[in-house]
Amino acid sequence: MTQPSQSVLINGFGVLFVILNAFGLGLRLSVGKLLAVAFAHWKIAVCALVVNFVVIPLLFVGYLRTIASSIPGEIKVGFCIAALSAGMPFAPLLARLARADVGISTTLLVVLTVGTIIVLPLGLPLAVDAVDAQLKASTWDYAWPLLLFLLLPLILGCCFRLWWPDLAPPLARWVVRVGILCLLFNLNFTLVAYWSLLVQTWGTESYLAAVAGPFIGLGCGYLLVTGLRVKDVRIRHAAEATTAVRNIAPMLLMMIFPFAADPLVTVSITILNTIGIATVLLFVLMWRRAAAPPDTRPRRPPDNAPAAVRR
Repeated sequence: MTQPSQSVLINGFGVLFVILNAFGLGLRLSVGKLLAVAFAHWKIAVCALVVNFVVIPLLFVGYLRTIASSIPGEIKVGFCIAALSAGMPFAPLLARLARADVGISTTLLVVLTVGTIIVLPLGLPLAVDAVDAQLKASTWDYAWPLLLFLLLPLILGCCFRLWWPDLAPPLARWVVRVGILCLLFNLNFTLVAYWSLLVQTWGTESYLAAVAGPFIGLGCGYLLVTGLRVKDVRIRHAAEATTAVRNIAPMLLMMIFPFAADPLVTVSITILNTIGIATVLLFVLMWRRAAAPPDTRPRRPPDNAPAAVRR
């Protein structure tokens, strides 16, 4: 069990990350541009909603009921939370790293984040029942942290950008940096506080189940863009990266509030996110290397070339 001081640090940095990340996203959003991209690529947006809130949860639940049926119920709950938490906060950063379409990635991030706020409180009780876990909570227990710490800061960030557009860009940079720092503190304190449980969980095959998570997301992202016959590689990779990793922000809120007394939920979310981000980052780096522009620098003629060529 964690000490009260450790819980305060873990939960405090987790909530701060969620608030700052949502507020920073609002500061960076141009609503007009967002709507334009959403309407221009509405098929991708609609299919992303279906894939993230229907296909991926069904695959997660099916995996937990069959292949991973022996893992503890609390860990299954953590995976169910992950299955219904779409919209990776760092998706635009991953898209930029992969030389993908950042506009598409940002649009899908906002659409999926809003979708998570709606779907997670409604779908989580059904998912938990489907995997036969004994942990129960009401829809409102799931909803209020999302509304207070995720949706409200996002709206406030958009309003700040609208009222003080000149101040928004520099503020957004600092807010995002501090938010990432809070997430790193949260992760480090979680690893220290729950290290013994992380080691004990190794024998339950939960890590194997966690490895399946990002590959389910990557596979569904690939099927999404392939089914829509998207030819632009930048758009394909943006959609795949945004679908591949689940949204850490609502997962943190669920483990801090409704499931604060269930440490294995925290352990499962920590395992899933760590493995998921590492796996998708490898794919992003491969995409970046494949998309690297050819070397267009003029080559220096060899020293033994004719003088006219050297000139």
